[in-house]
Amino acid sequence: MIAMAELQANPGPLSAGPRERLATAAIDLVLERGYEATTVEALIERAGVDLAEFERHFSDKEDCILTVVDEGVERFRFAVFAAYEQHELWRDRLRAAAYAAARWVRDNPSYIAYSTMMMNDATALARTHRDMALQMFAEIVDAGRQELDDPDSVAPETALSVIGSIYELLQRELGSGRSTAAAEEFVPGLMYIAVRPYLGHEVALEELNLPPPPEPDRV
Repeated sequence: MIAMAELQANPGPLSAGPRERLATAAIDLVLERGYEATTVEALIERAGVDLAEFERHFSDKEDCILTVVDEGVERFRFAVFAAYEQHELWRDRLRAAAYAAARWVRDNPSYIAYSTMMMNDATALARTHRDMALQMFAEIVDAGRQELDDPDSVAPETALSVIGSIYELLQRELGSGRSTAAAEEFVPGLMYIAVRPYLGHEVALEELNLPPPPEPDRV
C-alpha cells in the first residue's frame, strides 16, 4: 500500500526562473513541431536562456523533454494517491483517485497533449517511462484482490491489464479531439472496468450511477 511518507513528498510546481521557462518551452515546441523538430537551440531561444543555462539543468534535449514528462507524472501521482488515501474502503478509494485523476487531466490540457505525444510517438525511453507510470497506478487497482475471500483467485497481472485498457480508452477518446474538460464523464465507465474483475458485474454496475464526489476547494 502507498506509504503516507511518499504522499507527503509533493514535488509541487517547477521552480520559477530559467528552468520553468525551459519546461514551458519544451511543452510548447513539442506540441507545435513534434519531438524530432524540437532542438536545444529552439528550446533556449524560446525560453530566453543561453546554452550554459540549459546545461545547468539538462544534459541534452531528451533529458529536458523527458524530465518535464516525469515531473508532470509525479504531480499527477501525488494528486491521485493523496485522494486515494483519504478513504478506507477500496471502492471509495479507487473512485476518489479516479476523480482526482480526471480533474488533474481536465486542468492540465497542454501537459496531457504533450505527454501523450511523447509517450506514444517519440523515443523508446519515453515509452518505458509510460509503462513504469502504468505499473505504478496498477498498484491501487490490484488492492481490489484484498476484497476477495481468496485474493489469489484473481491474478496480480489483472490490474495491469485493467490499467492498460483504461489507458487505451482514454487515449482513443482524447485523441479523437474530445477536450480534456470531459475527463470526469469517463470515470463511471472506467470504474466499472476496474471494479468488475474483483467484485463482479452487479457491484460494478453500481458505479455507473454514483455521483462524483465534491471537488476540494482550490487553493
